[in-house]
Amino acid sequence: MNDRKFEVRCNANADGQLHVLTNSLSIRAGQAIRRNGTEEIWDSVLIFCQAGADGVLTTRVVVCHPDWDQDLQIACIQSTPPSPDQPSALDINLTPVRI
Repeated sequence: MNDRKFEVRCNANADGQLHVLTNSLSIRAGQAIRRNGTEEIWDSVLIFCQAGADGVLTTRVVVCHPDWDQDLQIACIQSTPPSPDQPSALDINLTPVRI
């Protein structure tokens, strides 16, 4: 079994694809917006994945808006590593948190 903890698959249609197994991950998905008369790419969704020292894997999903003072975490997904006595557990917290 591969020792990597996270996997990402990205399909950008004709522009390319990405498939990676990794131990940590940061994804920024941006989209074009017009602000102050200028078009720019704004990072609207952020995804952060990391493994804690205790073995807990955490994925955080954050949404961003140019008019907000703080970004908004909309999901925190954690999985605990399996042990001989317990299977791996998955916990999903959908409580919004300003960060």
